[in-house]
Amino acid sequence: MTAPVTAPATGRRPLPDRPGRAPDTPIAVIGAAGRFPGARDLTQFWANLLAGRDSVTAFPLDRYDEEQRRAITALDFPRRMGALDEVDAFDAAFFRILPREAELMDPQHRLVLETVWQALEDSAHRPSELPSNTGVFIGVTNNDYATLLSTRGVRPDAFTATGTNHSILANRISYLLDVRGPSEPIDTACSSSLVAVHRAMEAIRSGACDLAIAGGVNVLLDAGTFVSAHRAGMLSPDGLCRTFDADANGYVRGEGVGAVVLKPLAAAERDGDAILGVLRGSAYNHGGRANSLTAPNADAQAELVTAAVGDLDPDTIGYIETHGTGTALGDPVEVRALRTAFRRLGRSDDGACGLGSVKTNIGHLESAAGIAGLLKVLLSLRHGVLPANRHLRRVNPFVELDDGPFHLVRENEPWPRPRDRDGRDGPRRAGVSSFGFGGVNAHVVVEEYVPVRAGREEPAGDVLVPLSARTPGQLTDRARDLLAFLERSEGVSLRSVAWTLLAGREEMAERIAWTVSSVAQLADRLREFVATGDRGEAAGPAARWIAGEALDRSAWTGGATPGRVRLPGYPFARDRFWHPEAEPAPAPAQA
Repeated sequence: MTAPVTAPATGRRPLPDRPGRAPDTPIAVIGAAGRFPGARDLTQFWANLLAGRDSVTAFPLDRYDEEQRRAITALDFPRRMGALDEVDAFDAAFFRILPREAELMDPQHRLVLETVWQALEDSAHRPSELPSNTGVFIGVTNNDYATLLSTRGVRPDAFTATGTNHSILANRISYLLDVRGPSEPIDTACSSSLVAVHRAMEAIRSGACDLAIAGGVNVLLDAGTFVSAHRAGMLSPDGLCRTFDADANGYVRGEGVGAVVLKPLAAAERDGDAILGVLRGSAYNHGGRANSLTAPNADAQAELVTAAVGDLDPDTIGYIETHGTGTALGDPVEVRALRTAFRRLGRSDDGACGLGSVKTNIGHLESAAGIAGLLKVLLSLRHGVLPANRHLRRVNPFVELDDGPFHLVRENEPWPRPRDRDGRDGPRRAGVSSFGFGGVNAHVVVEEYVPVRAGREEPAGDVLVPLSARTPGQLTDRARDLLAFLERSEGVSLRSVAWTLLAGREEMAERIAWTVSSVAQLADRLREFVATGDRGEAAGPAARWIAGEALDRSAWTGGATPGRVRLPGYPFARDRFWHPEAEPAPAPAQA
């Protein structure tokens, strides 16, 4: 039996006190991961966006037993939502969590554990080698699993408190990684995950963190919360999120989880990180007193965007990922606030800045809505394409677009780079908005990362490529996923792949390694291993590593560290953990 995996103790000492960085320090996104309705990873998420897929489906009654299904069916609410697949699945053994504990853990805790680990792997930094002051900031609001346990008569035990407490959701990540920076759950309702990103940026700029993990999660298990939102008039009766449309009639609830890994841009460039994008500005505020507790405040939203953009040239902002829930009131208010902010900033009224909302594809993910929007923008920057809004046929007449800076993205459109006065291309920029229904607003400005191309040829010669996993089956899955990556990627560097697997992955019990001289040769070795399971005969450093020795990274690089590359994340086991059956009440004591 192979040993479970956790980030091993490294003897890291707390970092000495250091002065804060400049308040406008650019912050790099060096890793990301997420799961959304209809998408198990970000590759599938992007494919769905390009295809214009509406991933809202029927309410997932199959999660519940017959008694629960009957009770839910009797309730009055629109039975449409953006649902995650397999919210009951979790690789408990990977994280050294007992089955009983896993059953009593909120699925939101489990999803965040797996997603953060995959985001760190995406960054190609070993979890065991993170700075000791790494911070963790996770947006989370709902506590539906605790309600489910209670209504099903599951008696509390030692794991109940840690399994359903929001503070433990974030703290468990810090415990797993053995890091000692800030560790905070963030609950500002629908803006939670973007506020988490803002707080992570502040922590890095203040010097409290050298690296931070930020994100959010939302899982919907209590049908009673749907009923409440429906009675408040918030939900779309037909389950369609029609942002900016004249027929917009409410939002659609959705589930999801996402995380990003952040560090100062200068440090990311120094370390050869694969940079997804750069966070240039952020702000958050509260709307103060509006028409009602849950009504938006256009003045506060305008102040927010103005503060986040700061001294950046507003004409370089080519897209805004709006909050855009698809309500007849909220959409016009948001556009009016954006017009006010851009007028104050001096933006040209050229109609060139696109407006969109990922909620038209996946629903409103509430405490994970902001991270979903941020990840959509990062993918759009990477591919140079703005995906279309779904369900936009006739523009809401109260959405003010004429003679202004904005247009609605109605079809997939190329995203051109802005040009300066000398005719040179600059980086693409975008804003991401997220507003909580209690009045907390957040906005983040994101910039495309344009690397300086060194133009060096890759050195010829053999390269050692290591691969490991916790179990034999997961080792095969890792090989299959890596092969699929190589087959769909062009111009990938063999040395970068090898270095990413060597320096950016924890060494696990089941191992295989090859010494190859080309990507094609590596693909052949992977194909043979996946098909036959034959590990072949290894020699030299490969054989010693397979036998359990650590590799000397400094000797391997020959003095020149290759850049990192984004490779597939860990293939977690999909074991089912759901609420245990209720135990009979203890018999009354005999006299």
